[in-house]
Amino acid sequence: MAEKILILLTILIGGGISLPLLMGKGAFLIAGYNTASEKEKRKYNEKKLCRTVGAYMALITVLVLGAEIMGEDIPDWYPGLVAGGVFIGLIPTLLYANLGCRVKPGEEIRLEENPERELKRKRTRNIGTAAIVLITLTALAFSAVLVFTGDVKVEIREGELKIQGSYWSDYELPLSEIRTITYREDFETGGKRIGVNSLQLNEGTFENREFGEYTIYSYVRCEDFVVMETTDGVVVVNGKTPEETRDLYEKILAALGLEQEQKGDGL
Repeated sequence: MAEKILILLTILIGGGISLPLLMGKGAFLIAGYNTASEKEKRKYNEKKLCRTVGAYMALITVLVLGAEIMGEDIPDWYPGLVAGGVFIGLIPTLLYANLGCRVKPGEEIRLEENPERELKRKRTRNIGTAAIVLITLTALAFSAVLVFTGDVKVEIREGELKIQGSYWSDYELPLSEIRTITYREDFETGGKRIGVNSLQLNEGTFENREFGEYTIYSYVRCEDFVVMETTDGVVVVNGKTPEETRDLYEKILAALGLEQEQKGDGL
């Protein structure tokens, strides 16, 4: 859920910025240009510059949107396309913005001696800059919350194991579908297929060499896990600490009507 929110924010912000730029407006959104002197700005075709930067922003937005639409079915070559669009596309954009958008020498728009208009433009630039800074700080703060926070809650009630993750969809597992259960201290989480992979939590569908694709709801800093093989695949959970993980393991065993023989024994 966290990554979905970030992706949606990226798409919304990218679309919101690129649309006015493609219309030749919103020059105050262009870093560097929005803080340049009025004399320096007169050396550029403002509408052409806006559309150039807008096209680049629109390209990034479309690529991110495409990745979100394809989801798990995203082809292996698509991340390379995104990287190429972002980094390789930046070079011609910068070159054209600095060279192709300049007006020819001697054709610079003459400055108008109008203090009131100049003051109004300066205020507009300041408001635009402040808005950009505010949006950036808000996005950074929001991202920090998603990266460094979150909890996993596992409850046993009504014959089901109910798992709640802060930034991913909840998961319900009937106890009757659990085939084996083991306590693991050597489990390799592998890589994320779709879900959350922050500094605090691993949630969603992951893939490793042992099980292939499996479902996980775990704390990153705890290296002990409860691994359950079910009729619908492998489900992995843990607590914040090894002690909490051991307690969770014993509660699941008790709910299944089993007794723990020794650490690491399976059902």
